[in-house]
Amino acid sequence: MLEIGGIEYVIDLDKLEKVITSSNSKKTITETETKQILDEKGELIGSESYTKEYERVREIDMAKYETIRTLFEIILTTNEEVDDDLGLERGLAKLPLPFKLSFNTLIEYGIIKEI
Repeated sequence: MLEIGGIEYVIDLDKLEKVITSSNSKKTITETETKQILDEKGELIGSESYTKEYERVREIDMAKYETIRTLFEIILTTNEEVDDDLGLERGLAKLPLPFKLSFNTLIEYGIIKEI
């Protein structure tokens, strides 16, 4: 667990999945295919229709995925020490701006949460 300023944090993987998954209202896809039957002269003598219905594959919003991946990369590669005795606000004040922005964004979207 990640502890900053005496508060422990975890990554909520379910929330992460909800944030990066595209939200399409349709859960199933229906495709209709029509086959035309022609005689040897090329004239239409009949047609057949086929309908396929299947569940939509989970789609990931790549812009959100890449942004969140970068935010985590910034947090995980920051080597600054946080003085836990000062509390969260004063401890984070000494960290670089990219860390603070990344940390706050992930908390705001519920991806990082307090225990």
